[in-house]
Amino acid sequence: MRVLYLTNSAQIGGGNRQLQVLWEGIRKHGIEPLVVCPTAGPMVELCRHIDVPVEVLQYPQPSWRCPIATIQGYRIWQQLLKRTRPDLIHANDFINARSVSLSAKHLALPLVCHVHFPAVPDSLRWMFRGLPKPWAFIYNSRATRKACEPILVQVCQGSQHFLIYNCVSTERFFPAENNSATPCPLRVGIVANLIPIKGHMDFLEMARLLTDRHVAAEYWIIGEDVQKSGFGAQLETRCTELGLRERVKFFGHRSDVFDLLRLLDVVVCASHMEPFGLCLIEAMACEVPVVGTRVDGIPEVIEADTTGFLVAPRAPKELADKVELLLADPSLRKRMGKAGRHRVQALFSQDEHVKSMMEVYESLICVEGPA
Repeated sequence: MRVLYLTNSAQIGGGNRQLQVLWEGIRKHGIEPLVVCPTAGPMVELCRHIDVPVEVLQYPQPSWRCPIATIQGYRIWQQLLKRTRPDLIHANDFINARSVSLSAKHLALPLVCHVHFPAVPDSLRWMFRGLPKPWAFIYNSRATRKACEPILVQVCQGSQHFLIYNCVSTERFFPAENNSATPCPLRVGIVANLIPIKGHMDFLEMARLLTDRHVAAEYWIIGEDVQKSGFGAQLETRCTELGLRERVKFFGHRSDVFDLLRLLDVVVCASHMEPFGLCLIEAMACEVPVVGTRVDGIPEVIEADTTGFLVAPRAPKELADKVELLLADPSLRKRMGKAGRHRVQALFSQDEHVKSMMEVYESLICVEGPA
């Protein structure tokens, strides 16, 4: 089987990191991944590095108000699909699926739309209006499914709907070797692209509160300003204003996140909205306890008071209270860390994710798509 994947960005965010884990798994089962990226960038470089065929194509969007451009976009996709000869198309976002929908329909190719982030209702109603519908939607959490499925059932009649949680490779993400020497100061990290909804400002406010309480800790911010919005510079300015320059380290984008996670004592996900929270299962796989906000899919990932703690969003004091509790109790960190890895192995393993995805692929190839 050959599957053509349409990435949702040329940057390497959670959705695209998840594709890499999927590709590793499906290749073991004889499935060949092919990739299209909307522009050149880190994702294209990653594909080439891991020897996955990749092409760059800025996704043309059909519009009945612009018939000539729509026909041109259709022909571009037709040429690419006939050249690459996939058995199925896996679009990693709504807009990607929309772009290829006409060509996929005319070539009778199953089209899967993987939903990593919910769209607003009006956008969902518009997305496939007057266009062929995806054969299936795959949601990364119950929260994402709850937000999208009721509307998509109405506007994409005949499409199937599946829940497949994100996953992590427990072979790549694994605990650090036991070390009797406790690092001083302890380390608290946040792993996320530098955008406001990820809660980095709350993370800095938390760090200030803990510093005022004389908690000896370092605070690691791992991620980059992928949108080049200037938010990274704002964070550094705020860090200086709070007097935290000696406490906070900015790492930027790192390809060795798994190594950095093993050096952390606590991982924080301070997001204001978060469909899943890939960094959480990556940390849990490394036996690092987590503190996350009680929003969207995060409560499906963290088993509260067992693998970590849940707090309200935009609540730096709550974050500080729970992080301080973990930093003060090595046995609690160890207990929650081990429970976290066990939860990952049970619910978020690469093997289970790949198995579920392959079952969806195989079921779609054997049936006719929606009208």
